[in-house]
Order: sequence, then C-alpha cells, then structure tokens
Amino acid sequence: MLYFKLAEADIRLANETHAQKGFKYYTFSNLVLLNREFSKSGLLFENAYFVLSSPDNRFIKSFTEGLLMEPGFYLDGPDGRADLIIERIEILNEISFGDECWFKTLSPVYVKTMRKEKEDLKEVDLYPKDPKFYENLHQNLIQRFCEFYDKAAQDHFDVLEIKDVKPKRIRIADGYRRCSL
Repeated sequence: MLYFKLAEADIRLANETHAQKGFKYYTFSNLVLLNREFSKSGLLFENAYFVLSSPDNRFIKSFTEGLLMEPGFYLDGPDGRADLIIERIEILNEISFGDECWFKTLSPVYVKTMRKEKEDLKEVDLYPKDPKFYENLHQNLIQRFCEFYDKAAQDHFDVLEIKDVKPKRIRIADGYRRCSL
C-alpha cells in the first residue's frame, strides 16, 4: 500500500525507494485499531491509525499527497479483504530533543549479527538481553545518519536502558525474524 500511494504522487520516488539496496529511510507502525472487538470473522473496529516517519521530507510529502489523491486502500487477510478510507492526515511537528530522552517503538526493532558456527558464519537475530544488540543498534543508527545526510554523525548518544520489551516474531519474505517491541 505504501509504495502504491507514494507512486500516486511521485512514481520516480516510489521506484527509487523500492529498488534501493541497503537502508530504507522510513518506518511505519502497525495499524492501531481503536474500539476493537473480537468476532468469529476477525476484528471489528470503527477507527484506526498508523504513524509513518522519515527524515526525507520529499518521501513524507509524496506519500501524503498520494493518500490525499486516492484515500482508499485495502488490506488482504486470510478471510478476505478489508477496505479502508483515510479520513484525516496529520503532519506532526518536529521534536526537539534534550539531554535525556525516552522513546517508545511503534514498530518492532530488528537487530542481527553474524556469528561463527563451526566453519560458517551464521546470521543471528538479537534481543536486548544480548550486549551485541546495543552495539549493533548504535552502529546502525550512526551508519544510517551518515549515509542519509552525507556527513559524519556527532556520536553523542547511548542506549542506557530498555524497559517493557515484548518479543515479536515477524514474517519477512519467506522467513521469520525475531524482533523487539
């Protein structure tokens, strides 16, 4: 849905973003369902929202324009299709950060590393209980900053504490990843 809406306003940006190797400079939350009720056919809800974030103003502007041009979209599920209509879009003000900040993730965080097993290197998913999680998360954020802004990051941050972690297993392509929310 994201790429289709982006393409409504800027087909070139949608193609560039989709084809880009390496880092993607956006993230989005799960669909947050308000007033949800469980039924035999699935979830019933009247309103929902999601949050999209990116340091790329062109991406945000084009995605928003795409939603405004064509506010309807659908989600496919095992028991059929759910049609949804965008009623409202809010662009939030940029946040200014102090010396100490607390963040809550809106989507699961995926951190991995390579570990030697016998004679081979094997990709391993990491949780916050592993010290390598923090090292790789920190390095990933620095690399993303440097690549996006094309300048060295002023590395003045540390992840000091993580609370209330919920492990998640997310399907990506043909496999599953262990993530943390």
